Amino acid sequence: MNLRPATIADIHQCECLDGSYATDHVWQMEEAATADSIGVSFRRTRTPRRMEVPYPRGTQDLYEDWQRNECFLVAEELGSIFGYLDMTVRHWRWHGWIEHLVVDRPARDRGLATRLLAAAEHWGRGSELESIVVPIQPKNDPAIRFVTRRGYAFGGFVDRYFANGDVALLLVLRL
Repeated sequence: MNLRPATIADIHQCECLDGSYATDHVWQMEEAATADSIGVSFRRTRTPRRMEVPYPRGTQDLYEDWQRNECFLVAEELGSIFGYLDMTVRHWRWHGWIEHLVVDRPARDRGLATRLLAAAEHWGRGSELESIVVPIQPKNDPAIRFVTRRGYAFGGFVDRYFANGDVALLLVLRL
């Protein structure tokens, strides 16, 4: 499997990949407020049954992101795309935001996400980014566990980040 910067010819294949996932756990947000404090916590909870979750992001922005000429990588073999990572730079704080990290369902469990994320981290260090931020749905337990194993830590959340109204947990790696 070859990792390389995406070309315009790769965009359509990226749009066709299956980014859905299945999970047995979610991260529930609990909020507590008093006159003197506000507290928010996230707790991992088992679901009553396995959930199939569609990919939460649209792919209509891929071409625009590719045109930025920042960090858009594909995992490719013999002309077929099996995964991609799209990271844009927020220049006001010099942070990389992973907009998309998708590995097609049939190609999972082969280390592609690990290789794509490691390549993005390498690109971020070479570009002197301060950190990389990965916004993840609280129901995407596989992704949360994956990035935390790589050293990403909770850095906050954004309410109604995803088109369906879901909160985004922000997992951050300081570079």
